[in-house]
Amino acid sequence: MNAKGDANRSVRMTKQRLYQALIRLLQQKDLREITVRELTEQAGISRGTFYFHYADIYALMEQMEAAQLDHLCELMDALVPNISQDDVPPALVALFNYLNENPDVCRALYGKSWESEFTRSAKDMIAKRCLGQLTVDGGTPRQQFLLAFAINGCFGSIAAWQEQGYQPPPAEMAAITWQAIRAVKDLL
Repeated sequence: MNAKGDANRSVRMTKQRLYQALIRLLQQKDLREITVRELTEQAGISRGTFYFHYADIYALMEQMEAAQLDHLCELMDALVPNISQDDVPPALVALFNYLNENPDVCRALYGKSWESEFTRSAKDMIAKRCLGQLTVDGGTPRQQFLLAFAINGCFGSIAAWQEQGYQPPPAEMAAITWQAIRAVKDLL
């Protein structure tokens, strides 16, 4: 492997350590209470290395949120075109598997009650993607209300699922959610 490849791998590893450290700290306190010193100590890197990659902790958080939204967009791109099929799309099962396998990331970004600024951004992105694919003109007020109901219902179900210790299993939860999504879709 060349030096550039090693450097890229080193950068990825450094950023991953920072992500993990930030997620651990967000379990304990709000973002505004976290210092660069405690973050870098938790990650085992120098403050200089942190500042080489990020202007501040908020820039790190923005990058983490953007990566999560990109991942959610990919899942939505795979999910929405399949909304008329009876079988649960693999993308929805993948989403529930991801949530199940990454509870700390989810709590850090979405909040303990799934009502954070990031959650609002995710809901907005999902609504725009769905309306863009399900309707030509942005939807009627009725369609917008039904979609808001479906999106908020899905997030509410995820919060309840989290409170139940991620039971039932992800595939079953995806099937329950798919049934609800399709019921609302039929009203659009």
